[in-house]
Amino acid sequence: METYNIYMDEAPAAGDANGDEGWEVEFRVVGQSIDDGDPENNAVLAGLDLVDLINLRDALQQEIDNFALTALETQALVAEPGEELMP
Repeated sequence: METYNIYMDEAPAAGDANGDEGWEVEFRVVGQSIDDGDPENNAVLAGLDLVDLINLRDALQQEIDNFALTALETQALVAEPGEELMP
């Protein structure tokens, strides 16, 4: 079974309105069989099989859903009684 390595690439982002420079992060998933990098030293996660990738995706999606739900609940608490929430 193929295993996969996950890399996180960082690059300077364009400055924001305050002139502060941030970083943009991009993740790459590379199959072990075609990975010419040094996964032992450079990969964020190394040696994941397909089931591990699916579990990682599900865990990330759950955290995103929790964050979105919390934001909606906060918006509902702040909204005035006669106001409807935007979809």
